[in-house]
Amino acid sequence: MTSGLLLTFLLATPAAQEEIVLVDGRILSVDRISSETFTEVVYRTKSKAEGRKPADQVRELRHNLGNDMLDDYAAAIQLMKIEDYVGAIQFFEGLLSDDRLLRQKRFSWVLGDSLWRQVVCRYSLSDFASVPGAVDRLLEKVPDTFYYAPALMAKAEALELSGNSSAAVIAFQQLQADVTGKGLPARWAKEAELSMLLLDKGTRGATLRRKLDGLFALTSSSYPSVASRCKVAKGDSFLAEEAWNQAAASYKSILSGSGADDQTEAGAFFGLGVCIYRQGLEMDDQDAANASYFEANLSFLRVATVYRDQVRFVPRALYYSALCFNRSGGANRAKALVVAGRLQKRFPESSWTKKVKEDLGVR
Repeated sequence: MTSGLLLTFLLATPAAQEEIVLVDGRILSVDRISSETFTEVVYRTKSKAEGRKPADQVRELRHNLGNDMLDDYAAAIQLMKIEDYVGAIQFFEGLLSDDRLLRQKRFSWVLGDSLWRQVVCRYSLSDFASVPGAVDRLLEKVPDTFYYAPALMAKAEALELSGNSSAAVIAFQQLQADVTGKGLPARWAKEAELSMLLLDKGTRGATLRRKLDGLFALTSSSYPSVASRCKVAKGDSFLAEEAWNQAAASYKSILSGSGADDQTEAGAFFGLGVCIYRQGLEMDDQDAANASYFEANLSFLRVATVYRDQVRFVPRALYYSALCFNRSGGANRAKALVVAGRLQKRFPESSWTKKVKEDLGVR
C-alpha cells in the first residue's frame, strides 16, 4: 500500500470473483463488494446478507472482471503485470472517459481504482514528479477513496524521492491530520511519524536509534508493519556508520520474523546485500571477496525479481548487482552489462542508471 505502504496496495491483482483480503491473510469470498471507502468496506454475501469490515482490517479488494464492459480494465491490469506502465496508464485514462461504464452503480469502483492505478504506474516508472498530481486528482474526484491513505503516502514518498523533503513533510503532516480529522485508520499516523523522523537530517546515529526503539515499542503489537520499518531504519543507521555486523543483525531479524510487508522486506534484503558487499570490498583475499559478492548479489537479485514493484529499492539493487558481477571478473563482466542494460531499460531517468554507466565505463 510504498513504507508498508505501497506495499500491499501497489499491485493488488483482481480475481475472477469478488474477494476481500484481510490484513491477517484471510480471504472473504462475497457476492459483491457494494462500496469501499477509507473507513469501511460494505459487501453482500452469497446469501444476500450485508456485511461490513472496517477499512483498517482490509488489505486488498478483488473485483469480478467477468463482465465484457471491464475488458479494457482487465487489459490495463495485464499491461501492469508485464511492466508496460505507459500503456496501462493510457488504458486507465480511457476508462475515465467511459461514461457508459462509470454511470453504472455496480462499476462505481472503477473510477477510484483506475485513478489509483495510474498513481501506481507512475510510481513504478520512477516518474516521481508526476505522482503528486496524480494523487491530488484521485483525492479530488473520489475524496472518500479506499486508497486515500496509501495515496497520500505515495505522494509524500514521491516528493521525498524527488528531493523535495519540505513538501514531503507537509504531505506526511496532512496524513497525520486526516487520521484525526477524517477518521483514517490510526496506523497511518504512526507511518507518517516514522517517515518524518527519518527525514529529519538532524537526528542520526545513536539518537535516531533511541527514537526508533521507542516507536518500535509503541507499534510492535498494534502495527507490526510500522515496527518492521523501524528495524529497517535502525539497520540503515548502522549501515551509515559502516557498522556492518550490527546492520546485518537488524536486517536479519526482520527476515526471520513476521509482520513485514513487501517494501519492508525489500529494504531488509537490500540493506543486507550492501553489508555483505562492503565487507567483500575490505577483503584482501580475492576468492573470499568473490564469495561475498556472490552472496550479496543473491540479495540484490532477489529485490529486483521478487520485489520488482518496490521501486524505492529496485534501481539501487540492480546497480549493486552489476557491481557485484563486475568485481567478480572474468565472464561475470558480461553479466554486469546485462544487468546494467536491464536497469537502463526499466529506469532510464534514474540517477542509478547514470551511475552504473559511469562505474562500468559504458555509454
